[in-house]
Amino acid sequence: MNVLLVVVGDAAPETVRLVLARRPKHVHVLATSVVGPLDWLANAEEGAEMRAASRALEAERALEGLVDVSSSTGMVDPVEAVAGVLARETASEIVVAGSAADGGLERALSVFGLPVERIGPQPRRRARVYGELRELSGGRNAGKLFALIVGMNVAVMVAAILLSLVAILVLWLVGAF
Repeated sequence: MNVLLVVVGDAAPETVRLVLARRPKHVHVLATSVVGPLDWLANAEEGAEMRAASRALEAERALEGLVDVSSSTGMVDPVEAVAGVLARETASEIVVAGSAADGGLERALSVFGLPVERIGPQPRRRARVYGELRELSGGRNAGKLFALIVGMNVAVMVAAILLSLVAILVLWLVGAF
């Protein structure tokens, strides 16, 4: 049995070792990048990629000597990253671990036709934000992306109107208008 362990966010070594309860022959650790909202807006994803590489090595070290293990890092969208790994390797099961894995990730990974299970603690509240960002960056929901763009434009327009009104008020108060 080959297990694909998808680490999204921080996962304790004890959590990673829970994969061994299934007695796999080989474990491939896939650590995906976790990008926060400000980093995503600023296109500053390099730090997230380095943290993902560090998490992949940590998980590989936690399993080293206990089972045949390999690791790789993936992009922000775990579904695309899993598709890339499954194109190169075979797996009989997908196991999700990590504090940033949102609740809908298991459902999204079920499209590969493999059993999907979560190990470790339940997702934190911020995991929902990370899930929304993954959905936006993956382009899977055009409606949300359109709503985000329209919302940002409306916010900028309202801010411009308010600043103009404040400028007119200041000019009126100093008697220049």
